[in-house]
Amino acid sequence: MPSNEQGQLHLIVGTNVIMSSMASENVPVIYIPEELRQTDRIQRLVKRFEDKFGDKPVFLVRVPGRVNIIGEHIDYVGYSVLPMALKQDIVMAVSVNSTGRIELTNLDQENYHDESIDPTGLEFPQPPQWYHYFQCGYRGIVDRFCNGQPPLGLNVAVHGTIPAGSGLSSSSAMVCAAAFATIIAFHQKTNMLSIPINKLEITQLCIKSERYIGTDSGGMDQAIALLAEEGSAKYIEFIPELTAVNVRLPEGVDFYVSHCGVSMNKAATAHYNTRVAETRLAAAVIAKRLNISGYRLGDQLWVVQQASAIPLSQMGDRLAEIFDQDKHSYTRTELVAILGIENDEMERTFLSRVSEPIHEFRLYQRARHAYEEAFRVQEFRRVCETTADINRLGQLMNDSHQSCRDLYECSHPKLDQLVTSALSYGAIGSRLTGAGWGGCIVSLVPSNKSQTFEAQMNKLSKFNVRSGPSGGGLIYKLF
Repeated sequence: MPSNEQGQLHLIVGTNVIMSSMASENVPVIYIPEELRQTDRIQRLVKRFEDKFGDKPVFLVRVPGRVNIIGEHIDYVGYSVLPMALKQDIVMAVSVNSTGRIELTNLDQENYHDESIDPTGLEFPQPPQWYHYFQCGYRGIVDRFCNGQPPLGLNVAVHGTIPAGSGLSSSSAMVCAAAFATIIAFHQKTNMLSIPINKLEITQLCIKSERYIGTDSGGMDQAIALLAEEGSAKYIEFIPELTAVNVRLPEGVDFYVSHCGVSMNKAATAHYNTRVAETRLAAAVIAKRLNISGYRLGDQLWVVQQASAIPLSQMGDRLAEIFDQDKHSYTRTELVAILGIENDEMERTFLSRVSEPIHEFRLYQRARHAYEEAFRVQEFRRVCETTADINRLGQLMNDSHQSCRDLYECSHPKLDQLVTSALSYGAIGSRLTGAGWGGCIVSLVPSNKSQTFEAQMNKLSKFNVRSGPSGGGLIYKLF
């Protein structure tokens, strides 16, 4: 495969060889293999495109969903996570049109109606609809690369196999796929966007772009969607810069993703952004009480832990000395007094993205979960790379779920019931995955118990699938 002088592979258009996303630091563009073109799904998507727009699509883009094996709600506080990409994905058929509008159609016509969007006046009302996530990716590319240029019209047909509201990141897959669609369309039409396009650059852009929808995303979902490699999970770090390292999962076990039957859209409620605010406030209180110099109001929990020089493994226990153990929660008045700030600064720095009033803030609980979960991620990686002790990995997953349930309060009774069932049917470890408050669990199951586990969980779950690590986003040239 061709490479530049630095050994980075360029975008390739014109090869019939399937190029995995792991083969390059740049976004691959490849001719679609005939066996994929002939699948029923792709043929139906192309036919829907042709019926709707009276033309043939030029490109397909594909971006996977993800399951977070361990590391919940800690990407936005600065700590590493350990997800893997799924086979389930978002696929879009794309071409440029001459109308200057974004024309969207979805293969699932029952749940997602066609939309015609004026790209000069994109709006992001609440609660978000499916096409608003497309707008995020489109706007991110336009704002970054194409300011001052006339709007580009797109015809796009969409099909997804990631269940919405499942905690498997269908929304981020949509944002990333939209960014890919916009990139390739601008390049095709105007050559304004040069290629190759670096995966890290697009990942960082998509992380920022999804925030248009109102969710303070930490970046895990977009990173694994675009940086994933077939056959490996990823240990993803965000500080001091975004990096992703392969983690080979143990042999002799299977990972299952099971839906509890309750869906939850994190952008449609205040739960997620409230937790972000509580972690930032916890960091501020820790910095104040430890007299940490250089702390800036609004910094993450990672920042104060690093500045304190307290080892991560000890940080959870040390919180008992920092916070008043008799206080279950803090009021806004108490926090303003503790931090020595005004109400408007409290609102501006910590609460501007929270859509509902918060009357109490649980800081000790949120910080303890974050620090201990961050250590569990490090330990999970260490075990995978050394002993591959699956019982230890299972215990880490179980501890993670208990912490999400009791300290972070992001579980749901249906999730808890499904975890209990998974463990009774042979899972070594099981935990909620994704933001929580509904959606899915992920379970670690010995391969010799997988058949029984699968049969039993199929009876209890909205869906239940065995998952192996998939590759990241791709762009396919059709003609």
